[in-house]
Amino acid sequence: MTTRNHRHESGTAMVIAMLMMLLMGLIGFAALATVTRDAQVAGAQFRKKTSFYAAEGAVAKALETMRTTGTPSVPTTSLGDSTIYPHGQPTYSLDTVVPNPVESLGVGGFPGMNLQLGQNGQPMFQMQMYRVRVQGTSPGGGLSRLETVSGVLSTN
Repeated sequence: MTTRNHRHESGTAMVIAMLMMLLMGLIGFAALATVTRDAQVAGAQFRKKTSFYAAEGAVAKALETMRTTGTPSVPTTSLGDSTIYPHGQPTYSLDTVVPNPVESLGVGGFPGMNLQLGQNGQPMFQMQMYRVRVQGTSPGGGLSRLETVSGVLSTN
């Protein structure tokens, strides 16, 4: 005759199993929090990179207008089209914080060209230098500011 005495079973196996399930749940929540934080960091890096590339586009536009017209200018412009950027397009413009984003730094002789003298002993070639400050913005709040100095070569 085999009878089991149920009063002597203490349930330690069930307690251990419940503790293991609790531990696995805590590990799962920690992993979820880590993945969420990584996604936030990746989004911030994407916005910063997008705004930096937009600011670089503004510098390229300033250099292009300086080559064609002799004076740098940067219009406020959106980049790409809405199919590439469905949540908003990045933009670039002159820096809105500084009072004079396009600043003439003056005219000087072009290094290495001063040997060819023009009239009255003046250098034949001169360089008109400009400082240009631009900004790029990305959808979601990314903002990058760039400053560049470049010049236009001219003859007397």
